[in-house]
Amino acid sequence: MNAWSVLKDAWLNRDKLGDQHKTQELAAFLPPALEIQESPPNPLAKWLGRSLMLLLVIGIAWACVGEINIVASAEGKIIPSSRVKQIQPLEKGVIKAIHVTEGQRVEKGQPLIELDSTVTGADRSRLAGELSSVQFRKSVSKTFLYLLNTSITTSNHDLRSSPTLLEPPAEANEYDIELNKRLLWQRWEQYESQRKGLQSSLRRTQSEQGVSQEQIKKLQQTLPIITKRRDSMQALQSKNYVSENELLEVEQEFILLVQDLASEKKRHQKYIAAAEEIKQQINVLEAQTRKEQLAEIMAANREIAVLQEELTKASDLDNRQILYAPVSGQIQELAIATVGGVVTEAQQLMLLVPEEEQLEVEVFLENKDIGFVEEGIKSEIKIHTFPFTKYGVIDGQVMTISDDAIVDEKRGLIYSMRVLMEKNTIVVNGREVKLMPGMAVTAEMKTGNRRIIEFFLAPLLKAKSESIRER
Repeated sequence: MNAWSVLKDAWLNRDKLGDQHKTQELAAFLPPALEIQESPPNPLAKWLGRSLMLLLVIGIAWACVGEINIVASAEGKIIPSSRVKQIQPLEKGVIKAIHVTEGQRVEKGQPLIELDSTVTGADRSRLAGELSSVQFRKSVSKTFLYLLNTSITTSNHDLRSSPTLLEPPAEANEYDIELNKRLLWQRWEQYESQRKGLQSSLRRTQSEQGVSQEQIKKLQQTLPIITKRRDSMQALQSKNYVSENELLEVEQEFILLVQDLASEKKRHQKYIAAAEEIKQQINVLEAQTRKEQLAEIMAANREIAVLQEELTKASDLDNRQILYAPVSGQIQELAIATVGGVVTEAQQLMLLVPEEEQLEVEVFLENKDIGFVEEGIKSEIKIHTFPFTKYGVIDGQVMTISDDAIVDEKRGLIYSMRVLMEKNTIVVNGREVKLMPGMAVTAEMKTGNRRIIEFFLAPLLKAKSESIRER
């Protein structure tokens, strides 16, 4: 009965019996090779393999679904919005005074460098004197012309007692005014002398013309009497009441009277012609004098225009011998330190960094990114001096992009781009630090998104596209 029970239990538990169900303790007593063979495998390896496969599937799924930002980076530096001002002389000169030092803050309009103005000042004074002289010459001619047109003479208008008649230049001194008044007076007296001489000749000729006219009138009144007397003598002589000699005397007197009358008429015509000629000479004198004054005024106007331009240039050059600060800011890279030293044309003497202005970033974008960056997009600016992982970034906005590429020896064709910074400071250890022009930066612009799987497929697709083809 007991044997049957044992056999029955063995049959029912036959799946639990066998070599694979030997305990680990029994396997430990077997030889090493048999121990390994009889020991069951460790389930950790199975679960590790399954976990790796699961992670691979999850990674592929995430790569197919997940996206990352595409960023275009450009390096450059911080600049003021109005750029750093270069202080340069217009022409070669000698340093007379240096009014600033390296790092000094200056206000707009403050003198920076003073150059020797001996030569430029002399040119300015010379041109100013020449201009004043020509202006006086014009004023004298205008006044002279005014006197001609208004028929003012020296007898009723003394120029020396009429200071308002002559219009001197604004910068004229009393000596020059008095000198030119005398010149005007002498010129007017010379003209009046010529005109009065001609008028005197005219009056004399007209007087002689009047005498001649009276003589003609006298002869014309005497001629009828002599004619009647001659006729009477001829009648008497025909009757032999008078002698022939008496008749001849009357005839002679008649002939002389006729000849005297004819001669006097010719003389009278000569006086008339002479008077007309003198009148013409007076008119010519007035017209010629007026023409000369007008020509003098026109020539003076041309000279004044030229001299004013030259004086403007000379004054500008003389004023530029003192170099002023165009804006408020800080002096940097002061290149001179010797009074009496020589500076050349357009030499950079110093830089003036404007202050209290919005800062910008000038960066250079590579050619491969130019097609994806547009004006107006946002940008993140990383300051090299302050690591962005610790101090963060500064937001900005792309303002301008150059229309043409710039050739760089190392980077090839690049494009200049300016990014406006939203603030000019950055927080460092709890305090605001002002950013300075010249700091190196990197500007990053988001240009789009890309699935992660594309980074792995792109090389394969490129290889497929470029393979199996001939040149």
